[in-house]
Parts: sequence; structure tokens; C-alpha cells
Amino acid sequence: MIALGHSISRAGFCKAVLCALLLTAGLVQAGEWPDRPIKLIVPYPPGGLTDTVSRVLSDELATQLGQPIVVSNRAGAGGQVGLQALMLEPRDGYTVALVVPATMSTLPLTNPNFPFKPLTDFEPITVAVNTYLALVVSPKLGVKSVADFVAYGKKHPGDMGYGTPGVGTSFHFNNAALAQKLGIDVLHVPYKGEVGMLNDIAGGQLQYALVSNAGKPYIDGGKVIPLAVTTAQRVASLPDVPTFKEVGVDFTSDGWVGYVAAAGTPAPILDKLNAAFVKAIKTPRVQKLFIDMGYTPVGDSRADFRALIEESTKSYAALLKSGAVQLDKN
Repeated sequence: MIALGHSISRAGFCKAVLCALLLTAGLVQAGEWPDRPIKLIVPYPPGGLTDTVSRVLSDELATQLGQPIVVSNRAGAGGQVGLQALMLEPRDGYTVALVVPATMSTLPLTNPNFPFKPLTDFEPITVAVNTYLALVVSPKLGVKSVADFVAYGKKHPGDMGYGTPGVGTSFHFNNAALAQKLGIDVLHVPYKGEVGMLNDIAGGQLQYALVSNAGKPYIDGGKVIPLAVTTAQRVASLPDVPTFKEVGVDFTSDGWVGYVAAAGTPAPILDKLNAAFVKAIKTPRVQKLFIDMGYTPVGDSRADFRALIEESTKSYAALLKSGAVQLDKN
């Protein structure tokens, strides 16, 4: 389970949240929202998938809202540090945060100390993109295909290590599911982000990982070897990499990047945030950038995003209950 060394005590956190709520209730509305910059918290390190998506969106979002968007990376504890920072801000729409399946679905299921109830503590705004994962291996492993990878894993049980951005994240969940699907015994090695694990795969200290678009420069530079992508169709930015289905493995992963505000934010402001995000996502420039990265632009309604979180949580819970994924063993 994730150690909450960077988080505040539960009692202190609750008191701080109460203070934030009281402060919000006492705010005097001066002018039309928004009349000052908006902070966008990315609860992960710079340079990865979540940071890239947010920075692509920030300029266009600033145009839509007429105010600067300040991207703030607040990494730690599998996304919890950044989300705690959101909860401590006034509920006035001037702070929003990025979320992924891990913080909205898997961590609440797998970590009993996870301090949030996603659909109670947060208000979904929209999904920005649907994402993909690519299985990449170290060149030093000496494998060139998924078949070679499986054969190597079965010959070396317990010797292959895979990296993720943290215990209980969706990356962890999907890696565990893939290992179970392939019938290989592997070791989980958690990192604080994708860049560190990609560097170790390139250097041979780590054998493989399922990575986001953050892995593309390493693939293009020949530092890691891509074997397959987890999407139903090939990814536009990696046209030569087959899907798992193409190589005879029935494995896909659902992934997305979305944005939320803290519960208690007024509904009219949430609606304005949704409209601005959707318009930004739908602009031709942003659409092209996301597609070129291999992502599928979304820009859905608040209700649709809430329904997605509910359904993905049910799906993950069913897999855990069935025993198909044993996270406690990794």
C-alpha cells in the first residue's frame, strides 16, 4: 500500500478542509467568474503523459476563459498530494485538478488508506483524452516480439521486473492483468513517475513496462523496444507497433485523462468550466496535437464523465473480487 509520508494527518486534513469550506462560504463575489488566473494542479511530475496533456490544453483553455491557466505539478503519494492541495483551496472554481483511472477508481479500491471518495469529494468536469499503453522492453533483454517476451518470462520466472508510476495505480493494475494473461511470474518495481522507469529500462536496470506516450521519445531514439500497444486499433504515433490482438493476445486497457473540481464548487461555475474545457479540446489545433501523440480527444459532459468513473470502478472491483488480479502479491 502507498505510504502517506507526504500527506498531512487525517484529523489535520479534515480541519483544513473545513476551513476551506468556511472560507468559500464567506467569499464575497466580486465580478463575473473568472476574474483572475486559474490554477490547474497536475498531481504527477513534469514530463509525463498527464503533464503533457495539461500543458497542451492550458493555452487554449486560457483563451476560452479569458484568464491565464497556471499549471502546477504537485507530485507525491500516487496523486494524493495534488488532490489534497485541491481540497484545501476555496470551492470557487479557481483551482481544478487532473485525475486518471488510478485516483478515481483503482486506488480507492486497492488502498484502504486512500483519503478520498472520488464521486463525493470531487465534481467531474470532463475527460480530455483517451490514452494508450505500449509494452516496451530493455534492448538488453534480447527480445523482439511478444512471443519472445513470453518465452523469456517463462524461462526466467520471478526475474523480470516491470515498472509503474506507483503501487495501486492503473499502470500497476494493467501490468498485473497482463502478466496474468500471459502466464508469467514477474516483479513489480514502483517509481515516482514514468521518466525514471524509462531511463532504467533504457539502461538495463529494469526489464520492461507498460508506458504512456512519455515512452515515445525513448522508442524513437531506439533506447527501448516497443512490442505491442493495448488499444483496439494501432496508434497513429506508433504505426509500426502491432496491437496485442494482432499478435494473438486478448488484452486491452482503458485509459483516460480528465479534470475535476472540489465538491461544493457552484454548479454554474462547473458548467462554465466544462464548456471551456470542451471548446478547448475540440479546437483543430488541440485535436491535431492529441491525435499526433496517439491520443483520442474526448471532451464529454459532466454527467458522462461521472458515469465513466462509476462504470470503471465497478469493472475494476469485479476483477479484484474474481481473483484475476492479485495486487497484494506485488
